[in-house]
Amino acid sequence: MEINTDKIFNEVMEEINTKIEEKNKDIEKKYYCEEEDLLDEVEDDFSYQIKERGEDYYDSGNIVFCCKNNNKYLAKVRGTNDKPYIVNIEITEDGIDYDCTCPCEFPCKHEYAVIMAIANQEYSNIELKQKIKEKKDTLQNVLKQIPAEEIKKYLLSQKGLDYVCFEMNAFEEYFRKYYPNQSYEYYYNNLYNSLAMDDNYDELVESYINKIRQYVFNQEFNEGLKIIIAIFDAYADTDKLNIDDHITTEFPTLGMLLRIINRNGNERTKQNIYAWIKELKDNNYHNNYYLEDIVEMLNFNK
Repeated sequence: MEINTDKIFNEVMEEINTKIEEKNKDIEKKYYCEEEDLLDEVEDDFSYQIKERGEDYYDSGNIVFCCKNNNKYLAKVRGTNDKPYIVNIEITEDGIDYDCTCPCEFPCKHEYAVIMAIANQEYSNIELKQKIKEKKDTLQNVLKQIPAEEIKKYLLSQKGLDYVCFEMNAFEEYFRKYYPNQSYEYYYNNLYNSLAMDDNYDELVESYINKIRQYVFNQEFNEGLKIIIAIFDAYADTDKLNIDDHITTEFPTLGMLLRIINRNGNERTKQNIYAWIKELKDNNYHNNYYLEDIVEMLNFNK
């Protein structure tokens, strides 16, 4: 009896493909509800008064910003404080999670107003970069690397004497060179996401600039340059380089730090600066006169 190998092969492949499809269906996330059903799903979570006040907040245009990334939503809502409250909503397989930075300890009007906006699809769709965790090391491992004389010098310095007890943040800043360095992607991705979501990016930039200063102090100029490039790249890629007042006020500081790095960095650092400047010129400095001015002040040999 002749065996039909083609038929057997096709049957086997069909069975394999069926199993793959079934597996993919199992892997695929099934969220608890659709956006248009959100209000019905949270109906019992909010009191009548809170829902009324949330509707008033929504109708009055108090939602400053709302964005969506996959099944997560982030919004800024005007409150009684100068800074708006941050509302996070997530539709998971098991239900709907939400929280707000306001002092309210139960489901609040800010959350309800944002849920109304989501149900009406009033948000911006954004694609965030992969969040990269900070590389960390234990204090014990760091101490093993620091010469005893350097620790003694620090403890007897004015900075060390000014503290009544051990200050971890001050210690980390002073001995930055003994801690793991972060990647360009760490700085870029995290700032890009904060800018895209309009989420406290000014505080993040401040922390980055403080790190640059510390790297300059430790003469780790290439590490400082890495952060400067990440800042400008993240602003340019989120189209905020020319419209954000905060970065404009930081241009003089960033320009000064870049000039110090250019003067004191080694040949590798200088080459990295040249390569970055060439990229900026090819992109017409992202149409930013301040950035172009910073480059011109570096006084490169033409």
